[in-house]
Amino acid sequence: MTTPIDLSKLPDYLRNQRWFAGKAWPIKSVSVVDHALVGMPGGRDFMLAVVEVLYELGHPDRYLLPVLASGEGVQDAFEDVEALRATFGLIREKRELSSASGKLLGEWLDTPEGLMALPSPVPVRRLHVEQSNTSVVIAEKVILKVIRKLEAGINPEYEVGRFLATKTSFRATPTLLGALQSEGPAGATLAVVHRFVPNATDGWSYSLGQFRRGAQLTEGFLGEMRGLGQRLGELHRALASSTDEPAFAPEAIHLEDLQRWSASIVGELGVTLNEATRQFPELEQRREGLIEQAKRLAHVPPSGQKIRIHGDLHLGQVLRAEGDWLIIDFEGEPGRSFALRREKYSPLRDVAGMLRSFDYAEATVQLEGQSAGERVAPARQAFLEGYRAATRGAAFLPQDDATFYVMLDALELEKMLYEVRYELQNRPDWVRIPVQALSRMEVRK
Repeated sequence: MTTPIDLSKLPDYLRNQRWFAGKAWPIKSVSVVDHALVGMPGGRDFMLAVVEVLYELGHPDRYLLPVLASGEGVQDAFEDVEALRATFGLIREKRELSSASGKLLGEWLDTPEGLMALPSPVPVRRLHVEQSNTSVVIAEKVILKVIRKLEAGINPEYEVGRFLATKTSFRATPTLLGALQSEGPAGATLAVVHRFVPNATDGWSYSLGQFRRGAQLTEGFLGEMRGLGQRLGELHRALASSTDEPAFAPEAIHLEDLQRWSASIVGELGVTLNEATRQFPELEQRREGLIEQAKRLAHVPPSGQKIRIHGDLHLGQVLRAEGDWLIIDFEGEPGRSFALRREKYSPLRDVAGMLRSFDYAEATVQLEGQSAGERVAPARQAFLEGYRAATRGAAFLPQDDATFYVMLDALELEKMLYEVRYELQNRPDWVRIPVQALSRMEVRK
């Protein structure tokens, strides 16, 4: 199977794509590791190609390129609406397509949500808000996300979405309907299809609007924060509900887990403070207290369970739609490998991520000129109240309050350290937000 891609023009083409993450590194070479021809109406076809980018330094990356044959170099097939329809058709019709080194498999889940009727030809509307993927709305009922940067192995977004849709009753998420997988040496999840949620507002924008309204949050919004905590608790109950699927079966937390997590946080603390104290020397006086906080995790009596979790939860990962909360995007932290994202962990890591998001919302409105007020503590308390009410008696949580808060504090500290490193590298103007949080973090006795 020949490929119509002019390899000599690929490096320049890739550098000009907003979804290409390797713009900062010199490209050594680009090669095609797999490709398949996809037919379109009128006898035309396009190619779905997996290319591998080798850099002068660092690890190679793989990307999915939908390519039209063209005498003008590389042309993105997804500029043609028929190519988008054809890609969706592979999934909806559960088609199997041979590729140069394996095959492509379309999967459409036989769930009640998947039985929806769609017009033919399906209307397609592009979304221009995402940076790392290509997303289109199909018939205003489903959303097709084509994953541009590929990683070998099971994509957590597909795996978790499929589990929730087929093995649980949890529906407070845009339900997974289907996926496109490649099998063979270049095996990966190429695309996913979810139910489309119209007129939704992301939780970050929604909460910022509430934080901007005044020095105190309304009782109505605090009720919504309790509802958000309840939703997370329901998600964790769903993720912990299977005992017959090894990838999702809960596992007891042992002393070795607590010691490993504690040691990891202490290590991150050392690396982070060594970097941050150059700019914020006042953090040095907090070092011993924060180390003590992290070490306490290794000395609580082991209880609770490790389960699959969201893994990258914050206000930007929830939607407010029709007066209710939906939890989205189960890919996990982008900087971690699929293997690490699929690891089971204490569900309190998700809780800690959302609590940190409230602090960011407060800092953001203060940067905009809003005066300080009583917003963060009530939001945190309301969210925790909702979460704890929904998870009362759950086997995956610590059995006593003291252990619950030692674990939560340690995991919130872990998240702050991650934020400091991230902001130093990506948004230096924002690094003061997690630094101030570290400075005022209380060490419980």
